[in-house]
Amino acid sequence: MNLSPWHRDRDLPLNYVLMLHDASRASVLLVPDGNGWALPRFTPDITDFRRIRHINDYVREQYGLESMVQRCVAHRQDPDGGLQFRVYALENRSSAPPLPEGGKWVSDEELDRVQIAIPEHRQFIRSWLQEIATGTVPALRAPWAKAGWVDEACGWIQGQLEQRHIQVLGPMVQERSWALSCIMRIETSIGAVYFKAVPPFMTQESVVMREIASQYPAFIPPPLATDIGRGWMLMPDFGGELLIRMPDISRWEAALRSCARMQVEQADHVDEWLARGVPDRRLNRMVQLTDPLMTIASQILSGGPPGLSAREIEGLHALPMQMKLLCAKLASYAIPHTLVHGDLGGNILVNGDRYIFFDWTDVCISHPFFEMATLIDTVFDESLLRRETDGRTRLRDAYLEAWTRYEAKERLVEAFELTKALGALHQAMSYMWILMNLAEDARWELESGLLTWLRNLLPAQLRES
Repeated sequence: MNLSPWHRDRDLPLNYVLMLHDASRASVLLVPDGNGWALPRFTPDITDFRRIRHINDYVREQYGLESMVQRCVAHRQDPDGGLQFRVYALENRSSAPPLPEGGKWVSDEELDRVQIAIPEHRQFIRSWLQEIATGTVPALRAPWAKAGWVDEACGWIQGQLEQRHIQVLGPMVQERSWALSCIMRIETSIGAVYFKAVPPFMTQESVVMREIASQYPAFIPPPLATDIGRGWMLMPDFGGELLIRMPDISRWEAALRSCARMQVEQADHVDEWLARGVPDRRLNRMVQLTDPLMTIASQILSGGPPGLSAREIEGLHALPMQMKLLCAKLASYAIPHTLVHGDLGGNILVNGDRYIFFDWTDVCISHPFFEMATLIDTVFDESLLRRETDGRTRLRDAYLEAWTRYEAKERLVEAFELTKALGALHQAMSYMWILMNLAEDARWELESGLLTWLRNLLPAQLRES
């Protein structure tokens, strides 16, 4: 079964399997394994599938080759056999790659003449080599998973740094690679510089970050360079410490007050943000999307576990009218739509007295309280703030202060309570939008997120897990 990378059996060891492709040979690296050959594999200490620097480090240390991770091809689990592994596709970046000791490069034509110790690896290798040879890749495949992309991106980075008289002091280090971004770090004469690439449907991130930096320079340093058409950004190191690692609730209150003040000001500029390509997830749009969400989610997530059970699907199909009525009720409060970050929980940095809001890939125009509906549980689940007995109320009240120009405090609290259920619906719609813009063979990377938010909508007695 091809499972989401988040769906793991904690009792089984997790192996990483590496398909390292060398374009000059149109071949993949195999290493000895018993009486046959296998793809290189190792057991990592870091298991967040998006973080991949340690994969390239392993290839360098073990085989003396430079590599770039293109994508996570699969996550497989065989509880009966005690196996659990992820398969990654990598591009060899060594200009004249040596033959690693004990290893050999194998082409598609040679594959049938080689004894593969793990039979399933043969199909992974064949599919990958044939895709590269024919150039037939899914139209929605992430750009960085395609041949030639790394050379193009590195050339752009180098050119942008040279234009700004910034000297490169070290190699480009790939930090992350998954369906939604590829991030590389470069040590330079001005400190660390980060390159971020996003898929075509998320290029609004660089537009938003550039505009927010212009209007609110304390919120985020401006990008050094952007290429909106290609979804590329070059950014300075923001510095600071992640707020989610800080136990001081007063810091959270201050950050949320700043965020709310910005949102109040941006409520007058909704049409401008929509014209810049920011997704529309206002309440009337959510009403329109509720029925399609339940229908499509039931189709792509059926077949639990880990997908939706028949009982859960039945429960989801009973929800649309209830959700639409809640949207109508929330719309009766005089709270305007505005710019919503969409994923604030782990994306706030503290740098002295500054609060830096980064990673705007989930940005949209929607009801502002959805920002808090998903943030509070994240904060108290994952940080020291879970020890605060009245912490949720304090954070809520800090955020609501700026909105008293529209409604009395009591009505703001009423509206906030409505967004608890609708916040989960909003997040599910965000995940569905992402999934529908991904190549089908990459959707499993995000399906667990959609599954989580849909289950949060269901009554507790209907949830399977």
